[in-house]
Amino acid sequence: MKTTYILAAILIASTIGLLVPSRLLKTLMLVLTAALSAYGLYRVLG
Repeated sequence: MKTTYILAAILIASTIGLLVPSRLLKTLMLVLTAALSAYGLYRVLG
């Protein structure tokens, strides 16, 4: 997966987490963003 796609997915997940009213969806988007960020760091640094 290209790094650009990972960064785009992080941006989309963050935006969805910002816009949804549900606390559960905000938490899930935060977890998804964290996982994608960790994977992106792994790809860049590893």
